[in-house]
Amino acid sequence: MNSFFDIKSVAIVWSSEEKWKIWNSLIKNLNNFDGEKYWVNPKWGEYEGVIFYKSITDLPIVPDILVFTIPAKFVADSLEEAWKKWVKRVIIISAWFKEIWNLDDENKLVKISKKYDIDLLWPNCLWYADTEINLNLSFWTKQLNACFGWKCQNIALVSQSWAMAVALTDWALSRKMWFSKMISMWNKAWLNENDLLLELERDDNTEVIALYLESIDFWEEFFKITKSLSKKYPIILVKSGISERWHLAASSHTWALSSQKEILFTAFENAWIHYTQSLENFFLWSQVFSKTNIEDISEELVIITNAWWPWVMATDHTEAYNVKLAEFSDSEKELLKKWLSDSASIANPIDIVWDATSKTYEQILNNLTLIDKVNCEARDSALGYKKRSILIMLTAQSITDVENIANVIVDFKIKNPDQLVMVTFMWGEWVEKGREILSEAWMLEYDYPKKAIEAFSRLIIQKKWQNIDLEKEIQFKLPSNIDDLKNRIKNEEKFCSNNFTWEILESFNLNYVKEIMVNSEEEIPDVYDSLDTELLVARVSSPDIPHKTDVWWVILNIWTKQEAIKAYNDILNNISKHVPNALVKGITFSKMAIKDSLSREIFVWLKRDKSFWSILIVWMWWIFVNIFEDVSRRVWLVSKNEIQKMLTELKVFPILKWTRGQKWINFDKLIDTIFVLQYIFREFNEISEIDINPIFSDENECLIVDAKFYL
Repeated sequence: MNSFFDIKSVAIVWSSEEKWKIWNSLIKNLNNFDGEKYWVNPKWGEYEGVIFYKSITDLPIVPDILVFTIPAKFVADSLEEAWKKWVKRVIIISAWFKEIWNLDDENKLVKISKKYDIDLLWPNCLWYADTEINLNLSFWTKQLNACFGWKCQNIALVSQSWAMAVALTDWALSRKMWFSKMISMWNKAWLNENDLLLELERDDNTEVIALYLESIDFWEEFFKITKSLSKKYPIILVKSGISERWHLAASSHTWALSSQKEILFTAFENAWIHYTQSLENFFLWSQVFSKTNIEDISEELVIITNAWWPWVMATDHTEAYNVKLAEFSDSEKELLKKWLSDSASIANPIDIVWDATSKTYEQILNNLTLIDKVNCEARDSALGYKKRSILIMLTAQSITDVENIANVIVDFKIKNPDQLVMVTFMWGEWVEKGREILSEAWMLEYDYPKKAIEAFSRLIIQKKWQNIDLEKEIQFKLPSNIDDLKNRIKNEEKFCSNNFTWEILESFNLNYVKEIMVNSEEEIPDVYDSLDTELLVARVSSPDIPHKTDVWWVILNIWTKQEAIKAYNDILNNISKHVPNALVKGITFSKMAIKDSLSREIFVWLKRDKSFWSILIVWMWWIFVNIFEDVSRRVWLVSKNEIQKMLTELKVFPILKWTRGQKWINFDKLIDTIFVLQYIFREFNEISEIDINPIFSDENECLIVDAKFYL
């Protein structure tokens, strides 16, 4: 992009002196813009001292940005005219393009923009606003103009929906939330959300990014950008339309483990995005990030309440959202108890009892301040002691002086600006005036403790994310015969043959049960002798038969040459009976992998899809995945450390390690195996899906028993 946020001059095409027209609203909305403003109208003339120029080429300067509000049929010619004036940035408010299936005219705009390197915002754009420079390029007057003039704007709001953009702005104004940038986008004919994210990364006025998206065009790029950007800014996302199942044909039964919703949840979490399907969370999380310096907050939370029932609720919510309640030493408890009634409980949550007044709230806050003062003096300043975060809860009783309590809390926050203070006043009308006092003072206030605690948990999550180092690019040495394997895979059909699968795994130094293919009974005795084992397994090799349960194409526990010959004929007969048109390349024989009592069955699955370019899933044995849905997912490539985390996330992880006399599996070999499988998937673009079903893993070995590479 051509530094889209650096705007010092604007020209509106067309402008109008007619009131109640879009063009006239744009003139009014630019009254406070300090830069140069120009108006274009083919009827030209003058309106309220403003000169209209007849055409873009007649403008006395090259404006930083043009805003088109003209009928759709004139946009392409005006875009050509913009190029002749050397304009590089254009916002198209004009509609009636892709949204009404007018693809030809929209594609024409894209072609012109590409040809002349013009940054094109959408068309069908509701608004573009930059509050830092009082730039309101919209026809939506009331909501946006109310956002200007404040000095605390730090949320960049990007919405793909007109309706949601208006609703979000209305709600934000009622909650004293202000924006650094407000950008609506719809058609995304040329620039998209990734371009905007890269621009926002360079914007000094933005500290939080709030996205409402209905579509994401370039998922892989979006994933990489957000994962990097989230180290700097919290990113809150509402993505609509995830409830639909993807219409992708999956050759493996494992597809049931990765619906669209599950993969998106995984990808957003891996990219460190605060994803929610709740618009209320979207508001509340944006607000808490906007009003909080994450580096200053303590991860320990102190809860103050005047009622037992909210005490119980709040405790449950802290456990549900993994929020750590602060613990007090005996000396701290003595300070906390000072001047409180004997019936007060100084455990955490702190219950100051139902008859608490503003004096009681003031006293407990003073006591907490005294504790923090003692701790700060007792600790080396280099340790960076942080005052504990506080959630103040109130339920109004007949004697509760709600407004006075609100003012006490505001005064406490003013005296302790670096301390996180959240407030929950419950029971509607009785506490409304108190909530208004808190809101006017820019306090973080909520009507229910769950909302406050969930918002606080997001702060802690973001703080942890920002302290994690981004992994360096993973390096891996490919086998010397990789080019030959890539050429030969093009001759495979539907999925890789057993022999070729084994050859790939062997080339990547993975431990796999080797298979030998035969095409006649006469070959079986020699194959039996060469395998030198007591037990054999026979399988069909056919691009038309991926699953063993389809036509009984696998036979286990083969003890003799005669049984091997019989298995060969039985498999062919089953195929002839059930799928007579299947292409059979041969029957493979291999040693039968024996799972002893110490072995664990690990399953690995990799899948390409049209959204995030690949997903890695790990789980253990069917009972755990089918009944307990115990799986761990990642968008890959991931490091060995991340694979180790995946294994520890499994509920069955204790079964994989030493538990009540069972020995640890060889985690290093298992992790190495999963790590290498990623690179097979990456190097062979023809492979759409890898299904490892299963890996036998014990304290010594990690053996791939069955592998399918679907094409």
